Amino acid sequence: MLGCFLDFARQDSGTMGIRKQGATDEERIIFLEGLERKKTASLLFFGAAFGLLGFLFAFIIGTLKFLRPLTSEYHRIFPSGHGYFPATVSEMVHDPTDPAGKCFFAFEFVGAFFIFNSWYPWSLRNVYIGDDDQVAPCVPFSWMMFRQFIPPAGMMLVATVTTTPFAQATILDYFCISIHLFGAVLLFAGYGVVEAKTLGWCGLQQPIVAQKCVGEDEKTVRKRLLTGLVAWYVLFCVLQGVLLLPLDQFGGKNDHWETRKIQNPTAEPGELMSQTILIDTASGFVLGLKILSYASEVCCGLFLIMSFMTIWWFCAERKADLRDELYQVQDSNIKQV
Repeated sequence: MLGCFLDFARQDSGTMGIRKQGATDEERIIFLEGLERKKTASLLFFGAAFGLLGFLFAFIIGTLKFLRPLTSEYHRIFPSGHGYFPATVSEMVHDPTDPAGKCFFAFEFVGAFFIFNSWYPWSLRNVYIGDDDQVAPCVPFSWMMFRQFIPPAGMMLVATVTTTPFAQATILDYFCISIHLFGAVLLFAGYGVVEAKTLGWCGLQQPIVAQKCVGEDEKTVRKRLLTGLVAWYVLFCVLQGVLLLPLDQFGGKNDHWETRKIQNPTAEPGELMSQTILIDTASGFVLGLKILSYASEVCCGLFLIMSFMTIWWFCAERKADLRDELYQVQDSNIKQV
């Protein structure tokens, strides 16, 4: 479109003045195009950086609670000798009033907002693979639309819809848990699928435009990060399945919960309500499995964020050299002398 516009301006002009005006228009369009692409790269970088900080602060706060138990429902000295350690990052940050929950929600949501508003699939050459290749014959949108909407939306769902420990979850809580898990699938699996399509990972056919625009060094790094993402995600899912088993029958010591009757704070005196309370925490190999499960989810998130960082690092748009001085904006109502 830019070429057609410039050809029309040059062919239609009969004076040198109009040709100069066409050249000026070309410079302005090139400047605006470079600005938009450089802005896209910056938004992608800061989105990934905020996502990294969210995982980092949640990990630090959760680890401090476990090593130095506090006087709260989950983080105090139990008969096992230590505090409660969650099996997932989602469980660690499930309370939006808790410091870990506040930090995770704030940084992850801001990160997802930046990544979504960058529209990087349409502006960075090392991820753009064309708008003609659809996700599936029955799906009315392309892989580029998939990359633009699915992973950032999943990241927003993970940050905003908190989960609840399964032992304390009610029927209504399971709706939030399901939405949260759905968001995690959109984020990790959705990003993994579209990145595998772009890079031709694991036997997939790499699009021709990606073969031209993605260098060998970049392709190698991104493939390794994608492999790490998939490996840690699979390990996390396996460990979650193992932790649902009755490990007490195999010599393990799992978290011990009890349902007790307590005074309903919103009802008249004497009216009781049921509440599930943590009595003792896991220890032995069960605690090791929980720590490994948590670490695998953290590593999965880190590989995802490093993949974003790698795309930013190798994209040529972040190095765009714009004019040192902005063009002057003139009022058409003012007569130029």
